[in-house]
Amino acid sequence: MVSRSTTIPKIATALVLCGVLIATWAVVEHRRADAASSVRSVASDPPSTTPTASPTPSAVDSLPAAEAPVTADRTAIVQQALAAALAREGGKVGIEVLDRATGAAVGYQSTLSFETASIVKVDILATLLYQNQQAGRKLSDDERDLAEAMITESDNDAASALWETIGGASGLATANRTFGLIETTPGDDDYWGATTTTPADQIRLLSMLSNDSGPLSPDNRSYELNLMANVESDQRWGVPAAAGSAATAVYVKNGWLSSDSDDGLWVVNSIGRIIEPGHDWLVAILANHESDEDPTIALIQDTAAIAVNGLR
Repeated sequence: MVSRSTTIPKIATALVLCGVLIATWAVVEHRRADAASSVRSVASDPPSTTPTASPTPSAVDSLPAAEAPVTADRTAIVQQALAAALAREGGKVGIEVLDRATGAAVGYQSTLSFETASIVKVDILATLLYQNQQAGRKLSDDERDLAEAMITESDNDAASALWETIGGASGLATANRTFGLIETTPGDDDYWGATTTTPADQIRLLSMLSNDSGPLSPDNRSYELNLMANVESDQRWGVPAAAGSAATAVYVKNGWLSSDSDDGLWVVNSIGRIIEPGHDWLVAILANHESDEDPTIALIQDTAAIAVNGLR
């Protein structure tokens, strides 16, 4: 297991590598096309503040105008940078990123299975909303209170209550078949945090929440995304670190757990969505078997930046 002192230089090296490789790619593409315009850099300055926004139906349903498509060459470059950043002994990290506006996507170990910890709360709420929608009823006041606490505060008691309401593992599994998830296994009994999933399946879940032709109604999708846009400030780490200064909406749900089933090693996960001009990013980064929480959060944030900045 590596410490913060060894992890950060590796991330810095990967960022330098990503910049050098992308600069090389830009020269090759420029010469190949014999174009007069220069290829813009994929590097971006980190935002001074992380924007938040309550989604409206237009923000949820409409894609921003797409920029020029990302080539396979650039995707390969970003993949190489991710591998350089994450190829290390110790913990297990997987990532998948999809830009809904351009179709650009990149992943690294995105079909490996990870324990979810609290990111499964997004799935629990989506299941509750879908079940009520199918029954033709709205959430009760109590259910809304529990949903808000579960997503914005990551309240575990609220999650346990709603897990029971949806029918536990069987209820989640049934809804996930409708949602298109194929690599998520609900936790046994009341252990919802022991649910396992893959980065690829979390992108499927986020896509369902972002798609106006998906199984959830616009109102239900807006409701859930609104909660993800308003998580407590001390829980806005992870995916939001990749948001550019022009981002108009950022949605996130994180999970963190010292796992009893893994000798107390850490599960640290972050899933979310970033909307900005020309882009609609869905990001899932999952890390298990980590020795410490804080360095893993830093690793997740740097990894998100490598992927999103590389494709931006």
